[in-house]
Amino acid sequence: MALKNILNTQDAFTGEFPAAWAPDGLWRFNESEPEADDYLADSSGKDRKAYIHNWSGTTADMKTGNFGRYFQMNINNPSSEKTYLKVENDGSIFSSLGETIVVGGWMKPTTYSVGNTYTPILNTRYGSGQPIFYLSLIRGKPRIMLYNSSGSLILDTSVTPSFSLLNGYWYFIACVIKPNAKTAQYILGDKSSGTVWQSSVLTFTGELNRSCVADLIWGMHADSYWYAGGFDDWFLDCDSDLTADDLAEYFLESLSANGADLTGDVDALTTPDVVTLRATDSVYPSSGQLITAARVCGVTGNGRVSVKVDYSPGETSISLVETATSDDLSTWTEWQAVGANGELESPAKKYIKYRVTLTTTNTARTPTLTSISLYDNPKPLYTKLGYARPVILDSDGNVEAVLDNAYDIIVTSEINGVDELEFKLPFQDSKRAYIDNEKTVRIVRDTYRIRTITDDKEESGKAITTVYAEAAFYDLAYSVKKDEITFNADTADVPIAYALQGTDWDVGTVNVSTKRTWTCSEKNALAILRAVQNIHGGDLIFDNANRIVKLLTFSGEDSGVLFCYKKNMKSIQRVIDTTSLITRLYAYGKDGMTFASINGGNEYVQDTTYTSEIRIATLDCSNFTNPYQMLEYANMRLADYASPRISYVLKAMDLSVLTGYEHETWELGDTVMVKDDDDLNLSVKTRIVRREYNLQEPWNTVLELSTTLRELGDSSSRWDSAADTLESTDLIDSQEMKDLVPFNHLRNSRADSGLTYWQNSGFAVDAENGVSGTASFKCEGALNTTKSLSQTVTPANRQCYTFSAQIASENLAKGTNGQVGIEVTFEYEDGTTETRFIDLI
Repeated sequence: MALKNILNTQDAFTGEFPAAWAPDGLWRFNESEPEADDYLADSSGKDRKAYIHNWSGTTADMKTGNFGRYFQMNINNPSSEKTYLKVENDGSIFSSLGETIVVGGWMKPTTYSVGNTYTPILNTRYGSGQPIFYLSLIRGKPRIMLYNSSGSLILDTSVTPSFSLLNGYWYFIACVIKPNAKTAQYILGDKSSGTVWQSSVLTFTGELNRSCVADLIWGMHADSYWYAGGFDDWFLDCDSDLTADDLAEYFLESLSANGADLTGDVDALTTPDVVTLRATDSVYPSSGQLITAARVCGVTGNGRVSVKVDYSPGETSISLVETATSDDLSTWTEWQAVGANGELESPAKKYIKYRVTLTTTNTARTPTLTSISLYDNPKPLYTKLGYARPVILDSDGNVEAVLDNAYDIIVTSEINGVDELEFKLPFQDSKRAYIDNEKTVRIVRDTYRIRTITDDKEESGKAITTVYAEAAFYDLAYSVKKDEITFNADTADVPIAYALQGTDWDVGTVNVSTKRTWTCSEKNALAILRAVQNIHGGDLIFDNANRIVKLLTFSGEDSGVLFCYKKNMKSIQRVIDTTSLITRLYAYGKDGMTFASINGGNEYVQDTTYTSEIRIATLDCSNFTNPYQMLEYANMRLADYASPRISYVLKAMDLSVLTGYEHETWELGDTVMVKDDDDLNLSVKTRIVRREYNLQEPWNTVLELSTTLRELGDSSSRWDSAADTLESTDLIDSQEMKDLVPFNHLRNSRADSGLTYWQNSGFAVDAENGVSGTASFKCEGALNTTKSLSQTVTPANRQCYTFSAQIASENLAKGTNGQVGIEVTFEYEDGTTETRFIDLI
């Protein structure tokens, strides 16, 4: 999968002129006001600040405009206000001209500026030495003047654009000057109409002044000629690779971007290279749409869009990503949402732009968008595993070499397990040079990273290279260190998204619907993903080519394929295993929590369907903080362990590689039929859970069906030690008890005084049934209805707080999105709030 473009810079989100194109000066004019000494910043890194002459007492102002703020001057009476901008030349600005000078920016002229005979825009006719160029308008038409080292004009020409400049409209104007080629050319763009125009190439004789040390002056000449209007995003590059076509393309690409619109709901200016919702008085809107600048698309196969965002699970998100494409930056397709796994649904054209919707349910928080990437997944050289060969890719995902002479090519993969590739190649093969550690190998649509290369020379003198490679998802084990986090009644997509933050992987389809409250202490993305699968169930699927992670209740399908002796099955082994048979399963959660109070007083679940013999094991549930969910999880695990493990290992042939048998195709995870009427009297429908596929010899493929012979629990090697630890654990230590009792800030917490101190919506008082007293609060639930009991408290400033409640949940049935728990809203000293939900069932 090749990266075609990535939008991760401020200009991509705002449409501003790219900083990389303006190394000699970039004046954004985004300040709300100048520095104390009336200077405006230079964003090029050269610190060439622009001084405002006559800032105070004039109409000079920083206004909201095209790209954030812009500088406005001389609106009332230019001849009396006499405001202009100046950048002092320390002698270095034009010290290295190179082949090309590009200079320009955005302007918003008034009637005064487009109607006068002479209107200066930017000139170099001040300071010591002679000028080099002078950009101006003459009766509303762009004029270029170039000078030699003696100060004489070597070019003085005006051009007539295809459109007229009007009062109060935004225009992009730039000039490309080539000292060696002795040419100059204007580019002019009208933002309101999206029209861009290029002048003819102007030629001159003589030598341009290469020793210019004059200052840069915007908006004034000879203290007699003035510019009235606005300037924004001006730039200078004195040794540029840019062409007139590049500048015209920039103008057209910039038109759609809205990240710098200060009246909009998204903000791409406050933090460089980041997009958030735009806060007003520290309050974020519930949603906002970012439209990016356009970029070259370049997709030739199946495109995929990946958006990187930091977010608060359950509160902030990117709710929608859309694309539009164009061949000419003028006519665009309709906006089209990307697919569930980021698939590009817009037709492949030359250019692409994005519309991203940011949302929040907590107005104190915002999602933070950092990049949008577009990948191209070209059509693979092979469409089936059978007879495919390893393909070496370069760092951009392009094909470097096809290893035609590779042999013993084995792909080993299993459900929720390994995915590895091994093959051999003659050491003298000419394509051996393409094999190197950490390079990417593609097998049909899957990608692997080379980890081990072994070169052997046998006694016969034959030299062989053996390669071991791991699926691309193994790299997730090397992700940035993850902080401990608690998930509250979240579906699996929330912790998966957290695991993938900071990686180049995205969340795909997640149809496992279990909700879990648990604390995740795993330190890398892959470990978290494995934990999520273990806790929520389902099949964890890694789409290595597209870098997408899915969690499916069932990853395969009923293929209809029959494996039968003397047809496509060479041998079969059936294993019936009771070494891990368990009929009673204890489970202990965080801090020794059990589910005994909701399970008839038992700390275990039991299933004696297969045998009445009690065989005991302990399940490590230390991540769980919710007993209801832990009970559900324990029952799910016991269902796997309370009967024998029956596994079938067979050598089989993939008939789908043969002409006329294409329908006999099967994949890892599929359900198939295995039949042997002769000796084993076997006819069973089962599932492919592991395969060792021989690409060179598909008839020597090894399959494992039904279930792998694995051990019990999250971390079975820790059963005994976990049980020993739990036996000596105090559930609440003495200091916690001291903190717990005296500091109950809730009033009337046992309903002794009815509903006094509580705000009630749907609760009643049961005066006869209580736990620590004679009364309690009671609520009868109703579908699609929220009932609540709330109280506001002002606690002391402490580092942590404990919420304690005892609940009864007889005959409780939750709706699809039903929740039972404690919602806590924190209000901080600065007035901001944060809401958390503690799931109880």
